[in-house]
Amino acid sequence: MTGPQSRKLPGPWRITFDTNPDICNLRCIMCEEHSIYADKEGAKKGARKSGKRLMEFDIIRMVIESAAPHGLKEIIPSTMGEPLLYEHFDKIVDIVREYDLKLNLTTNGTFPGRGAEGWGEFVLPVASDVKVSISGATKETAEFIMKGIDTEKQMEDLRRFIRIRDEVRKNGMNHPTVTFQVTYMEKNLPELPDLLKLAISMGADRFKGHHLWITWPELENESLRRNAESIRRWNRTVEELYEITEKFRLPNGSKIKLDNVYKLSEKSSEKSEIVPVHWLCPFVGRESWIAWDGTFNVCCSPDNLRRSLGYFGNVKEDDFMELWNGTEYERFVRNWGSYDVCRKCNMRKPPEELKRCVYGNI
Repeated sequence: MTGPQSRKLPGPWRITFDTNPDICNLRCIMCEEHSIYADKEGAKKGARKSGKRLMEFDIIRMVIESAAPHGLKEIIPSTMGEPLLYEHFDKIVDIVREYDLKLNLTTNGTFPGRGAEGWGEFVLPVASDVKVSISGATKETAEFIMKGIDTEKQMEDLRRFIRIRDEVRKNGMNHPTVTFQVTYMEKNLPELPDLLKLAISMGADRFKGHHLWITWPELENESLRRNAESIRRWNRTVEELYEITEKFRLPNGSKIKLDNVYKLSEKSSEKSEIVPVHWLCPFVGRESWIAWDGTFNVCCSPDNLRRSLGYFGNVKEDDFMELWNGTEYERFVRNWGSYDVCRKCNMRKPPEELKRCVYGNI
């Protein structure tokens, strides 16, 4: 599928596998799959989810076998759904060890099944980073956003998990990091400073987040990008967050890392560019996403937006590296900034920051 005039890209350094989009034990309001607002919208459309979307493990093996000789360094299991509920998760850890990769995990912090210590002992020896979704500094806010979470239990489990991280580092087995991951919205904006202080006090390595994607109509007033005033309040919060990192130190004396905490232009909005036009995509030509059914995807935007970028093939029909170096993806890499999704995307980064992020945690 590679055209004769194509310039082959190095293989992706990281691949995300959408292992179990229909399986989660929470109903976070911003989730495009499991939100409490999904029932209402589904009823309007007369549609219901099948609940059967589960990635065959052979897809993961085929893709890794294809990409590993071309610079693959780590994989992420799942984008929607709780990855620790994927029935083949143990096999993922096995194949990570087999190919000497790293596991980059995003979890909702409920640690189902093994519990925090069990999962820590199993995952952290092979992990590059574990991002734990945390949505508020108060019980009220956290449990409003992450429907079904037990805040007190999540915090205690996270403390146990971080202790396992410290033991893994001390024993020289690995040097994994733990990240507080937040979706920025109106509901939690006033609590972000306290949430950052909590992350520092608990010894998290990084505080990272992203602005809300409007996946449901009920979320429109939660966006911090919706008008100049909301953007101004976000920008003031950004200043406060950086001040906190200078004032407060982690228990080991180092400074916590802020990631994807940038000011927005007050002229921007949901309907226009929200970051400077010269900022770059950290993913194009560097990372790939594989849907549960083997579809080759090119970015992490919500599915309805991602589909507007085109169809790039399926790894069940063509070798992954052939798709990666195929004419369709080459065209996307060449033209990525011209797409409406790209112009509005808040995942883009300043060029100087992107240089520091490549082959690091994003």
